[in-house]
Amino acid sequence: MNKPRILVVYYREDDPGKNTSLKLIRKGFATLVKPFNIKGKPIVLNPFSNNYLIPKHREYVDKYGLIVVDASWRKLSIDKFINIKGIHLKLPPLIPGNPVNYGKPCILSSIEAVASSLYITHYFETYYELIKLYKWMKTFDDLNKELLEQYSRVNNQEELEKIIKQYWSKETPC
Repeated sequence: MNKPRILVVYYREDDPGKNTSLKLIRKGFATLVKPFNIKGKPIVLNPFSNNYLIPKHREYVDKYGLIVVDASWRKLSIDKFINIKGIHLKLPPLIPGNPVNYGKPCILSSIEAVASSLYITHYFETYYELIKLYKWMKTFDDLNKELLEQYSRVNNQEELEKIIKQYWSKETPC
């Protein structure tokens, strides 16, 4: 099975000792990149996008990779994404399992965002490898397994939005 190419744009805004994207790099799952060095049309995880990541986007991950922008949620703005070339997509709502933002919908750590993207785009083997990197990633998996499974089966944005409305009932949290 193909290993996904995971790229990290790192803004150095959090404690490097606790930074999950740096651990992805140290463990050989990801590569650090500068926005101006990006080639092709990778998937850029961007919470400000109007469109969601769905399984059909795997072809872009296969060909060009997946970019996670590592920045503090407190300092995050659309400006951090402007110069990053690629297809900008947001993740559907999920519940963080990380100790900092546990239970606050949509405020995922970088590793949670990457793992979710990989599950949705059917990189199940790598998803399960990432789950092992932190004890709390098992909590993330437990909290989101049903949703991730549903998200990974959709064929288009409309089907995904229907699942989101059914699950989150009132208003989409992100």
